[in-house]
Amino acid sequence: MRELLRPLLEISKSPWFGFANGILLFVLLNGIFSTIPCKADLSRSGRFQITSSTVKVLKELDNPLYIDAFYSSEIPGEYKARAELSKELLKEISKIGKENVYLRFYDPSNSEEDARKAMELGLEPQILQQTSRDSALVKQAFMGIVLTLGHKTEVLSFAFFTEDLEYQILNSVRKMQRQDRDSGIVLLKLEGNLSIQEQSSPKDRIEIFARRVLRGEYGPILELDLETEDLPPETEIVLWIGGGPLSKNTEKKLDKFILEGGSLLLLAKTMEFKTNSERGSFGLLSGDLGAGLAQKNPDSEEMVRFLEHYGIRINYDIILEPDHSLPMGSVIEIEPGVLGKYPYPPWIVPDQKSRTLDPNSPFTKNQESLLVPWSSSLNILPEKQKEVQFTPLAKSGPDAEARTEPISLGEKQILSTPIQPNGGPFVLGVIAEGKFTSYFSDKKQGSKTADVSTESRPAKTGRILVFGSPYLVSDLLAFPEFSEILKNSNIPFLLNSIDILKGETDLLEVRSKQSAVLKLKPLPFFFETAISLFHLFLVPGLLALYAFRRLKRRNG
Repeated sequence: MRELLRPLLEISKSPWFGFANGILLFVLLNGIFSTIPCKADLSRSGRFQITSSTVKVLKELDNPLYIDAFYSSEIPGEYKARAELSKELLKEISKIGKENVYLRFYDPSNSEEDARKAMELGLEPQILQQTSRDSALVKQAFMGIVLTLGHKTEVLSFAFFTEDLEYQILNSVRKMQRQDRDSGIVLLKLEGNLSIQEQSSPKDRIEIFARRVLRGEYGPILELDLETEDLPPETEIVLWIGGGPLSKNTEKKLDKFILEGGSLLLLAKTMEFKTNSERGSFGLLSGDLGAGLAQKNPDSEEMVRFLEHYGIRINYDIILEPDHSLPMGSVIEIEPGVLGKYPYPPWIVPDQKSRTLDPNSPFTKNQESLLVPWSSSLNILPEKQKEVQFTPLAKSGPDAEARTEPISLGEKQILSTPIQPNGGPFVLGVIAEGKFTSYFSDKKQGSKTADVSTESRPAKTGRILVFGSPYLVSDLLAFPEFSEILKNSNIPFLLNSIDILKGETDLLEVRSKQSAVLKLKPLPFFFETAISLFHLFLVPGLLALYAFRRLKRRNG
């Protein structure tokens, strides 16, 4: 037997035999793994990875979900890779849903019937442009999906970007499940609040968030003036963005709402300033951060006094953060030989990496980072409310400075006065939850003004979420330089906060998976030099080592 196998043993000693086996093993492993769903997203944000939100939503379906995917095959090459990724993600969602999800693919490029069906279902063809050196071609193609759950249908005409597709599907499923229920959200209407009208400056406007985002997520949102209007009985959350004067009637209605288990979400404005740019952009896009002067907002005194009773004091200051702030403005030489942008200290970026976002609270544990522009600090006063638990959600770094009025917010003015730490870290956002005592319980009220029904009724568990900045979802952040942060970080945080206050947790993880505010920082000189030397001497070093081994073997 040994003699029979001797030729094979001789062949196995040849280096070509090992090389051929290596190639065969590589091809075999590729064939095996191509049939196994073993992809992994190793990026920091994990935006191409399926989250647990999909598992939760699909498990709770009462009816089967039908996904009709229409993707044209005859599209320019630069779009095909994206389309294939989206189709693979749909297949993965279908596998997770098992018998609850039915996925069907259609190719309108190869079938006129499929194209006609897509149009009948309400899908709109997308205009794709392919440019080359000599010409430019414009082509229509379908890249959308139609979701059907029971008798409800949602049409997504543009389901192309893989990182957004999971959220598009889950959000559409929730809309179909919600049916015609009221949103349960009321936007508080006060004179000093940020406006939802397009005529206002972008800094002091929340038209995108209030009219487009909230309405798209939850349906129609009521805007009420509590001086003359009452909160509907189905109200779950009062959203207060700004800081205007409070009447006694408004205070009573808010107090009663909180004591009866309602949730108040306040983005407070205690400092007022004007911008020097005509567009209201504060000069941020031109690189000239105009010298706005921030002063105390006189209309916020009633708000500060009202909130202090519930254990949260909003201060009249603005926090300047030297280490965890957003780089912006024009590109300049920030170090010898290093181009970049200077961080703007009033625009703070708390994140998980620096532990300036609470890693344990459901409001922030899925949030990688958050942009908090022009924020005032908050003080927690637990002695005011004995049965309430207070949790700081976001804070500054220890080297931050709280500056009081008047504060010059121009870039040059801030940099001309070095930041001096004076008591940080400062709390920027806090959640209070528990059984609050009434704002009117410790006041001497006459029989005509006292709210007997509120004081005699036992308090339920209410929640108050407060941030010291109203600009988290300001339309100013919709400018191109900040739009990705608004879309992927700040808006998801506010929507997740609203869901938690409403008792809904299904979409928290999928919203937050793109929430990282990625800041490019220059490499340290030592590290940069080491990388340069490595690239410089790698190839010569390998050649020298190979030559040395050859000489040693020849001489030996």
